[in-house]
Amino acid sequence: MEKRPRVLAIDDDADFREGLEAVLDDLGYPVTAAGSGREALEVLRTDPAPDVILLDLRMPDMDGRAFRHEQQSDSSLSQIPCVIVSGSREVEEEARSLGAAAVLAKPFRVQTLLDSIDRVTKN
Repeated sequence: MEKRPRVLAIDDDADFREGLEAVLDDLGYPVTAAGSGREALEVLRTDPAPDVILLDLRMPDMDGRAFRHEQQSDSSLSQIPCVIVSGSREVEEEARSLGAAAVLAKPFRVQTLLDSIDRVTKN
């Protein structure tokens, strides 16, 4: 079996985050989840680097925009591709301005998620 990309999922919606984590884990993806941008930065600085970040933009504490700015300003983290995962259909332009590799609008199909992860982690 081929090695699956390591995923960091960042979303403040616990049900969505846990569901995403369970699906990815069941499919053999090493996954870590965080409930805020601040928590995700701690994970990035202590755990092995993920191959891709799934990022919600609207979160309390530190939202996805602030997280992305912090990530991009850290040379050890800036090269990790980021997929914006949002319930809003209006994020395409903002995602581009944040340098996102892809955008997934909630709700999405599992295969669409897997295709996005595959696409942004292939060199």
